[in-house]
Amino acid sequence: MHRTPKYVQVYNQILLMIKRSQFAPGSKLPSEEKLTNDFNVSRVTLRTALSLLKEDGVISSVHGQGHFVNLSETQKSDQGIRSLGCPILDSLTVPIEQISQKDAYYFKNPSSVFTDKLFEVKDISYFTLNVWYQMDDELNIANIFSILLPETVEKFNLDLEDKQQIIQFLEKDIYHEVANSKLTISISSRKPDSFRRNFAEGEKLVLMTEDLYSTNGKILAQNKYYIAEGFFRTSLVRYQTNH
Repeated sequence: MHRTPKYVQVYNQILLMIKRSQFAPGSKLPSEEKLTNDFNVSRVTLRTALSLLKEDGVISSVHGQGHFVNLSETQKSDQGIRSLGCPILDSLTVPIEQISQKDAYYFKNPSSVFTDKLFEVKDISYFTLNVWYQMDDELNIANIFSILLPETVEKFNLDLEDKQQIIQFLEKDIYHEVANSKLTISISSRKPDSFRRNFAEGEKLVLMTEDLYSTNGKILAQNKYYIAEGFFRTSLVRYQTNH
């Protein structure tokens, strides 16, 4: 008769504690030192269990920050990026309630070759909007970077001096006028320390680039959603097609 490996026992115990809400969704697990003492196991055994929990989507690990409990499958049942809406809200491993602060700001920029080509205009200035998502420990975990023309700002009667309006616009309002979008997901080559605000040290960034199209076929905006890798998880329901 074989005994269950210790790392499996630790895995099952942590999973049970999460299911019993001893570790709430979005909360940080105790330190590895405390967990090794609590379970009376080696650091290697604990890390094996934690790596399996991470592999199964139960927790996320952030370099230099620790391990965080993800949403359960039941809690994530409504998540996914199939429907038109702000994908950042459907791609975080923590409940939106765990986001302690959202901040927003904007810049007005002179015309550029890139934006003229993107919006099919000539020598037109453009706006860039930013929204940052921060957790309780002042850790920035996500950012929205939006590019749009002045006419779109005017169309939505958007007051760019009002931070809450910017957040409401990028999370919800703009999608009321979107007929369809093209969303591309990749790993960003941009370094986290190149942003105006810092992400977790050592974290890679998942980048979702979305072109939002209005009913007339023109691009309303191009949004880039940056999410720290340890806090990204999303889903997409797929169906068989007839060939």
